[in-house]
Amino acid sequence: MMKKSCFLSRTDESGLTRRMPIGLIEGATPGERITVFGGQHGTEYAGIEATMRLYREIDPADVTGTIVVSMATHEESLMNWIQFAPTYPEISDMMLEAATGSQYIINCHGGEFTELMHPYVICRLIGNEDAEALAMRMARAFGVGIVSLSTYRGEPPPDPSGKRPAWWLWPKKGLCDKLGVPEITPEVGQVGDRDDTIMYGGIINVLKELGFLEGPPVQYPEPVVIGDRWWLTAHQDGIYFPAVTVGQDVEKGANLGVVRDYFGNVLQQVTAPEDAKVMNMNIGMPVRKDGFLIWLGQL
Repeated sequence: MMKKSCFLSRTDESGLTRRMPIGLIEGATPGERITVFGGQHGTEYAGIEATMRLYREIDPADVTGTIVVSMATHEESLMNWIQFAPTYPEISDMMLEAATGSQYIINCHGGEFTELMHPYVICRLIGNEDAEALAMRMARAFGVGIVSLSTYRGEPPPDPSGKRPAWWLWPKKGLCDKLGVPEITPEVGQVGDRDDTIMYGGIINVLKELGFLEGPPVQYPEPVVIGDRWWLTAHQDGIYFPAVTVGQDVEKGANLGVVRDYFGNVLQQVTAPEDAKVMNMNIGMPVRKDGFLIWLGQL
């Protein structure tokens, strides 16, 4: 029974060393192991706050098994306020090390500085019915009531530009695919908000549901699974003026906003392709061609 902390580190080909703070909570009673990541994107603060609080406040005497916590998975992104930072190979390798040996993974994400986010949980499907059932159980226990299913479909066809399609079009292989264990990704928090109430409460309830913490978990109803999804992007560079907000239900054809040039000319009218809920949106003023504007989910 103990707490201990360390930094994982990797050095890239240029000689730059990246590191990852890891907290290990070994419980009084032997049991399973879970890894909880915060800050894979360093401006998604709710997950960072929640994971730091988790390591700080949890008493090993109350734990069965082992909880591994990564508080700042992408430290460079956190310390330099970098939005949408790529997960470098060295970071991926450290994440794999932190998760190896765990039977479950929670990877906390959310909206970055210029994103609004309606809370939901991504549930990873890996072709293993038992693991997927456990992931859905974790998603229900997290308690936000909405789940988005995600599946790794292999690598995309080669693009002449050398670029990989956006993540929402072609998900990358996750730790769950590599390790064959259930993984959920809570998407909670937005625009630099440090309130970890939903994120921390969700993590604690999942830990109770899985038997890592004492006490009965809150029993939530089965979550609604998002059906069709639409990610709307900018047709060209411009300034985005949204007309809706997250959590709002919109009807097919509804005005979602416009992209204008500096002089007020409308470059793009953004409308809802179907009846849906606004799940995530950009509220930053500038947008680049093909840049993210808003995504809608059918519930």
